[in-house]
Amino acid sequence: MVHEEVYTPSKKKTSLPQYNIEGKQLEAFLGPLEASIIETIWCSKKRPITVREVLEELRKKKQVAYTTVMNTMDRLYEKGLLDRRIEKGKGGAYLYYVYWPKMEEANFKEAAVRQVLSSLLDNFEELVTTCLVEKVATDDKQLEALKEKIDKTLKEKKK
Repeated sequence: MVHEEVYTPSKKKTSLPQYNIEGKQLEAFLGPLEASIIETIWCSKKRPITVREVLEELRKKKQVAYTTVMNTMDRLYEKGLLDRRIEKGKGGAYLYYVYWPKMEEANFKEAAVRQVLSSLLDNFEELVTTCLVEKVATDDKQLEALKEKIDKTLKEKKK
């Protein structure tokens, strides 16, 4: 297929969705289909990727309509989690979007956790620290890891 770029990517700012306390992993920030789509894109060796290619991967696990995937990818673009551009199909007979993530999985997860913790600390300060330490204290390895991180941070601050 001959691809010709006809549109440059947007400069939309990425904004992380609100935290859903009942969600697991990515579904704490995204809906189930949004999470499946962005995971599919992160795992794809092909970048950018089309709606059709994402659909083909998703259909290996469950039945889903093309328009549902298309609308969900558009929503992820509007949220600033995906970027896109328009390309011309073979012979220029049709136009279609190709997508790629604005941030990789590790960056998304870190930004999401930092956003939630920042909000909690801004609103509940010492209570957050107390609860975190109490939670970590139930596991000796986690407690030791936390101690090492605190010690390292204190040493760096003294420099």
